[in-house]
Amino acid sequence: MKLNFLTLTPKATVIGLIMGLLIVFLGRGLGLFFFFMMLWFLVLSAIVSFIGKKYKLKRKLFEDTRGIKNVIANGLWPFLLVLAYYFLSSNQFLKYALIFAFIGSVAAITADKFGSEIGVLDGEPIMLLTLKRVKKGTSGAVTWLGISAGILAAFLQSLVMLPWIGYFGSAGISMLWLFVAAILGGLAGTLFDSILGYFEENGKGNKYTSNFFASVFGSIIALTIFLLLF
Repeated sequence: MKLNFLTLTPKATVIGLIMGLLIVFLGRGLGLFFFFMMLWFLVLSAIVSFIGKKYKLKRKLFEDTRGIKNVIANGLWPFLLVLAYYFLSSNQFLKYALIFAFIGSVAAITADKFGSEIGVLDGEPIMLLTLKRVKKGTSGAVTWLGISAGILAAFLQSLVMLPWIGYFGSAGISMLWLFVAAILGGLAGTLFDSILGYFEENGKGNKYTSNFFASVFGSIIALTIFLLLF
């Protein structure tokens, strides 16, 4: 029997570990902050995957392992943001812009995970773009429970920032706005993933491309908040 780490397959775990170590190095003084945000995403994702397991198994919606494609789809954009941080953080404006973008991207993938895993436990979902009722598990479908779970996930993800409250405070950045960036970035990311899911159902893209662009969109929303503030 293969042993999985937080639902990741052995190969996916190796890829994730390599990315994690690189993030610690590339993140300079905030390497551990970036790393723990990604690790917390994995922990939350593993927990939420097993919520309603019997219900999901009965309807063939349960997925207990994630492979390399999942790691790349969810981790590539946050990793690229940290890579940009490594080269651009000497500029204070770009430094904090990239921090906001990173927070939004990770909040987005966390919110999307909660939305999909908990959303299927709700009643009949609707397709976000058409507002038509569809069967459970349809890409692009949403429920109020799923959307609410996504907001909760973004909030839980943002709790990782608390140990660094002194660091951000010394830079003149209110934790309130970091929480707002995380929650709005998370909500926007999961809703954008649902929009892309509509196109998945029509043969354009797949869940991996949707996850990737959802993380990008979450970072754009968080970055927009940063630009409005500074």
